[in-house]
Amino acid sequence: MNPQYPNGENGTYTCQVTIEKTPNVCQLRLDFDEFKLAQPDENGLCTTDSFMVRTTVGERLPILCGDNAKQHIYIDMGRGSANPVVLSVVSNGDRMSRKWKIRINMIPCNNIDMAPSGCMQYYRSPSAVIKSFNYGARIEGRARYLSNLRYTTCIRVEENFCAIKWETEQPNSFSFGSPFEGNVTELGGSAGGLCNNDDFIGVDQGSADGVGPGEDRFCGTRLLDSNTIISRSKPFQLKVRSNVDQTQNALNSQIGFAMRYVQLPCVM
Repeated sequence: MNPQYPNGENGTYTCQVTIEKTPNVCQLRLDFDEFKLAQPDENGLCTTDSFMVRTTVGERLPILCGDNAKQHIYIDMGRGSANPVVLSVVSNGDRMSRKWKIRINMIPCNNIDMAPSGCMQYYRSPSAVIKSFNYGARIEGRARYLSNLRYTTCIRVEENFCAIKWETEQPNSFSFGSPFEGNVTELGGSAGGLCNNDDFIGVDQGSADGVGPGEDRFCGTRLLDSNTIISRSKPFQLKVRSNVDQTQNALNSQIGFAMRYVQLPCVM
């Protein structure tokens, strides 16, 4: 937590925690009970404030900022590595009050609580709401979601469940990536090749009814036409990809996503 917690920090500050590797620990789970830093800049980069994870094992983790309370991430510490994990919060400027409270859970090797390899987030329930980092109210002329994201959120497949349905939490709670130039009201929902040139979420073999090969990427301001995607591809995963260019996303004030997944039972 920040040094003045429950009060906030105001000014230029660096806070760093080093977590030493122990032989029987293979992963860390960080739960952001509270997390409020400065918003990203016009390019979606955390240039004012930043939360960083430094590790030599696993995939590169994104630099975070903005509002991320109730989010979580998993960090791979490796089985044979002896290198520590370093968590850093850096703030610059005194125009706002920052606050963070982060729980660190050490997960033993071969424990059922371990996330699968390559999963930065992991959900273990039949249904839950998943949000993009810094999801929140629209900021005019800015995109809320972050640039340079490349991570995977995984969902444990429950016994006797064969498909997963993704739907927006609210009618307007998906706005991620621009399939073509235009105003936000003209973007609509696109899939497949139309999402190749900008940011997108990935759901393998996703379609409106879960039948057929479907598409593997989705973008725009809706999830297809009905704000719903069904996939029968296992394991259940949500891939998040954003590039470094947020010009069009900022013009459309895109907010990211808040989506609910529901696992669907097998039909005998």
